[in-house]
Amino acid sequence: MTSGGRTFVSSAGADPLQFRLDLLAGWDVVGTGREVFDAGRMRGVLEVVAERSNWRTRCLPKGRGKGIAFQFSHLEYVAEAVEVSVDAKRRVKVDKIWAVLDVGRQIVNPSSATGQAQGAIIDGLSELMAQEITLEQGRTVQSNYHQFPFVRHAQAPWEIDVHFEITDHSPTGLGEPALPPILPAVGHAIFAATGTRVRSLPLSKHDFRWA
Repeated sequence: MTSGGRTFVSSAGADPLQFRLDLLAGWDVVGTGREVFDAGRMRGVLEVVAERSNWRTRCLPKGRGKGIAFQFSHLEYVAEAVEVSVDAKRRVKVDKIWAVLDVGRQIVNPSSATGQAQGAIIDGLSELMAQEITLEQGRTVQSNYHQFPFVRHAQAPWEIDVHFEITDHSPTGLGEPALPPILPAVGHAIFAATGTRVRSLPLSKHDFRWA
């Protein structure tokens, strides 16, 4: 896959999706009791998010990139793909996000569950760009939200596509597991769009800002 004329690979020299699938290959279930990790379920959400985002087929023009990441926590399996645009002034626009979650065989309140996933993703975007807590002489520097900014409506993506992959497993809760994957996914997409690796957050400390 290419993006902006560059081969779209991870630093390991592989397509980011395939790299993750290869890491999961050969594993089945790790752990005992309820605290187990099922690699097959994680592969499942990765494959579905790749399909929904056209990961394997859609090539992007210069200045745009795609990223992908996954998360397992609280017995939930989440994979997310994102498409971003970055201009010459390092202004970032998140164009679209796809999220696939495996939380078991039953979604009790679909609209609320979708809203929780979307809210967690928006929260993650806020942490990604500008939020941090710093200390000076043992005290926090930030006193309120003007120093801990959230994503504004105009900065949010136009669409966050949330899909629940129904599997024959006991249902879990939902909450915030959709939050963590968006940070590395956007970081990977920025690399695909610009060739610049970001190794620490927030992005604003590396001269990135929202478009």
